[in-house]
Amino acid sequence: MSAKDTNVTVTVDTAAINSGNTNTTVVFSDDLGDPLSPGDPANYVSTVYKNKKITWTAIALNGTTPVFFQDVKADGGSKILKDLRRGDGINKYTAKIKSNGFSDGDEESYSITIGLAGYEGIAGNNEYGPIAYLGNKVAFMNSYQNNVWQVVSDAPFEIEGVAGENTHGAIVYAGSQVAYMNSYQNNVWQLLSPAPFEIEGIAGDNAHGVIAYSGNRVAYMNSYAENVWHEVAKAPFDIEGIAGENTAGAIVYSGNQVAYMNSYQNNVWQTVAPAPFDIEGIAGNNSHGVVAYAGSQVAYMNSYANNTWNSVANAPFVIEGIAGNNSKGPIIFYGPQVKHMSSYAANLWTDVAPMPFNTQTFTVDPKIRMKADGTR
Repeated sequence: MSAKDTNVTVTVDTAAINSGNTNTTVVFSDDLGDPLSPGDPANYVSTVYKNKKITWTAIALNGTTPVFFQDVKADGGSKILKDLRRGDGINKYTAKIKSNGFSDGDEESYSITIGLAGYEGIAGNNEYGPIAYLGNKVAFMNSYQNNVWQVVSDAPFEIEGVAGENTHGAIVYAGSQVAYMNSYQNNVWQLLSPAPFEIEGIAGDNAHGVIAYSGNRVAYMNSYAENVWHEVAKAPFDIEGIAGENTAGAIVYSGNQVAYMNSYQNNVWQTVAPAPFDIEGIAGNNSHGVVAYAGSQVAYMNSYANNTWNSVANAPFVIEGIAGNNSKGPIIFYGPQVKHMSSYAANLWTDVAPMPFNTQTFTVDPKIRMKADGTR
């Protein structure tokens, strides 16, 4: 058989699954794997080929309950996977297979966190509080002192990602659709013209517009009245995540690489020193720097001129998402748990009231195996 992409189907028994039975309620199958028959995740190995792609698709056994991937992470062994990212929709994830340095039979473990009832994420400027979403539900907190979540009207679609500085509202997307809210008091979502591509991530301050990416393409809108997307120079790599307030550009990353643009007029990407780890998510205002995480580690850069990463105290959990404008610290979450750091100098994580909604998430640990040539 000639080398080809690997497509993995993850079937979840949403009616029966619990934290103790994932090896019987989650079933893996694919079009290349060895064994060819479906199997439990702990013992399932999917075949992959050099320089090809792997795509995971989650489906519900009953065909109706929404199933999504919270995250897919490399978890040991040969480092075969790269560019792990959300695919087209909340139930898809993709990765590329590296092309060099591997032999036939090399294996890598990875973990998939599967969720029910929507994908969860946060945004916000971290001085007043975060915005969070689940499915088409959005809630915000604009005072850490009051520490109360308030739920707004449902978004016009099932959300795949969120941005915004949180003083007036948020920006959300699904596919190429984008909607924004610029007044919590009015509590109305406005739809924008479709993006020029299927969006993989967004950033922006939501007062002026939004910036989005797909692959290495980046486009922005800085006037809701104009309602027009403008593409900028392609990023120096395939982007895995984006941040920034959108006044002049954005911050993007891939692996431990970070690049930023601080002038749409100049239209040039600048790279910074490599991060101290392979980044899993970023936040920041793109004028001064960036804050990033991997696992429970957090590091920030608040001066492009100094070009130095500074580590802070490890988070008390494995982080699932990060937000904040990077002036004093970030907001992080794991499931319903939320914490923020109000001062890099104090270097302390402070509890925030749990999110007003929660996903059920389950983590499984399958493997991939390299097939070096085009034969079985």
